Amino acid sequence: MSLLKFFRIEKRTIGMALAGDMAYKMNFYLKCFAVSLADLVSPVLTVLIYSATLGIPGWTMHELLLFQGTLMIVFGLGHTFTIVMPYEVINNIREGEFDKYLIKPFNVLLYLLAESFYMEGLAEIAVGIITIVYSMATIGISFLSFNFLFYLAMIIAGFAMQIGIAILISSLAFLVVKSDALMHLYFKISDFVRYPLSVYTFGIQFFFTFLLPIGVSSFYPSIVLLRGVSPKLLLSVFLPVIGFVIFSIFLWNWAIKSYTSAGG
Repeated sequence: MSLLKFFRIEKRTIGMALAGDMAYKMNFYLKCFAVSLADLVSPVLTVLIYSATLGIPGWTMHELLLFQGTLMIVFGLGHTFTIVMPYEVINNIREGEFDKYLIKPFNVLLYLLAESFYMEGLAEIAVGIITIVYSMATIGISFLSFNFLFYLAMIIAGFAMQIGIAILISSLAFLVVKSDALMHLYFKISDFVRYPLSVYTFGIQFFFTFLLPIGVSSFYPSIVLLRGVSPKLLLSVFLPVIGFVIFSIFLWNWAIKSYTSAGG
């Protein structure tokens, strides 16, 4: 499937989601408000903590707010464009209905990604952007700096990691039918990156940098923007992410061959 077809399907999916939500506007607004309110809890707690304590060593209040805003943007992108895919794959495999994707004249993986859209994730992205803009303005970081360009590249890498996670969990659904527990496990594991990796031991830092590189979701983009960039840092972030995504795609291509209409 060409990228043009992929974006056409994505556009159609977004249009259908928007039309569905606009049919019940008040419900949509309430959901977005609830998501935004939930995302504001961490920044508010940060302000309260720093007003009463010294906070996290090595991080000022506004630096930590920047860190949290980065996390909201990356996770928001994941929630918006990838979160639906694993649940769709898991449910369709469990019911033995995955065949409907196999008979479509498109690449199955790209088609599933193109149809994975969750409107409420946009509210999370919006709150993240507002938090980032406020933090950068307060700290005095320019949007025209080279560090900011590398920061955006890290954001893209973080989004790629979210795609890789969705593909990985979807792949495992072909091997373990009740694999929705893996989504809950990932959500629990991702709680670790809601705090700077610098507060953890070397082993945990290594794990979230090289083995399951979700440190790119928040810590490393923030470090690039606040402390600067180096070739070693870029390689230690981008190479593990690229490797993880390639592994996830390889696992998908291998696992999908084991699918049977009886539910795997």
